[in-house]
Amino acid sequence: MNNLIPTFTDVSDWGLNVYQSTGGTRNKQIVIHPESNMEYFFKGSKVLKDTNEIRYPTEIWSEIISSKIGQLLGFNMLDYNIGYRKDNIQQIGCISASMITHDANKLTEGIAYLTGYRPSYRPNLKLHQEQYSFQFICNALDFYNLEKIKDKIIELIIFDSIVGNSDRHQENWGVITFFAETIEEYNRKLKNDNGFWKKLYNMANIGVINVMLKSHKKNNEANSYLPLYNQYGKQEFSPIYDSGCCLGRELENDKIEKMLKDTQMLEAYIIKGESEIRWDGKNKKQKHFELVELIKDKNKSKVEELINKVNSNINKESISSLIYNIDENLPLDLKKYGLEENRKKLIYKIVDLRLEKLGLLIS
Repeated sequence: MNNLIPTFTDVSDWGLNVYQSTGGTRNKQIVIHPESNMEYFFKGSKVLKDTNEIRYPTEIWSEIISSKIGQLLGFNMLDYNIGYRKDNIQQIGCISASMITHDANKLTEGIAYLTGYRPSYRPNLKLHQEQYSFQFICNALDFYNLEKIKDKIIELIIFDSIVGNSDRHQENWGVITFFAETIEEYNRKLKNDNGFWKKLYNMANIGVINVMLKSHKKNNEANSYLPLYNQYGKQEFSPIYDSGCCLGRELENDKIEKMLKDTQMLEAYIIKGESEIRWDGKNKKQKHFELVELIKDKNKSKVEELINKVNSNINKESISSLIYNIDENLPLDLKKYGLEENRKKLIYKIVDLRLEKLGLLIS
């Protein structure tokens, strides 16, 4: 359990990678570990472009808590911890190691597969937003022979239903292609295979992968490479990342006090939570548990398997301890940036009630 209590890292003296861009509406920087040279993302809460106002100051804690709860329940999560950067506008943020190293592998975000499959798709157009559905995602993955990834999309949606994440857009999930590992595998085959044609085949594959790797390093995002990633490279669904739009991060303190006293108000808040991923044929967003129910009708055994896995990992005492101790490693002079007790109480109630409702879907 102690390994899930977030660490605190002062990154004030770490270098910045100013050549790599970061997307999204969050205050985000790529910082470089001074000894390992590994890249880390230091991320604050959402900032409004017009006023530079920090929209949801506790969003970083929602990111960290959702990451740790996901790990506790058996999900493959990107690990978020507490970061501090003295000269930053938001001194306290969440920090995570980069999922990729640019000379070895590549993260391809969901948007690349969706627009590769349907070139006319434009997610920023309101007219196209209704197209962003579970079926659309699955069809795009099928198009690129990534059927094995579809179960991970279901798992992602189930996780979002537990924390109430409402922002699982096209750039908040992806597939990692492992170029270096694939080249190593083909090099092993070259050493072990004596046949001329097998060696020639493996050498040709290494050549193709190296071309893709060079293109990746030059930030060439051409969709024409996507079929080759799957054909020649080892690929896996990425760890779950960017899940901070959850756990009541938008709620003001007075609303929290009311919800802690009013179970019906809390119940209504949880029920109305919506998923960003839709369902074909519906003209509006689905509630989280409605979407899981719709998916279960077509994928009964997989959904039940995943929910049973979650249920087997539920330990209310561990969840409570995790939430109430989430900021314990903040230094004394930075305790003011921690979470208030009432917000911790509400977060625990939200998770507990959501887990209960998820379990009811297969009872």
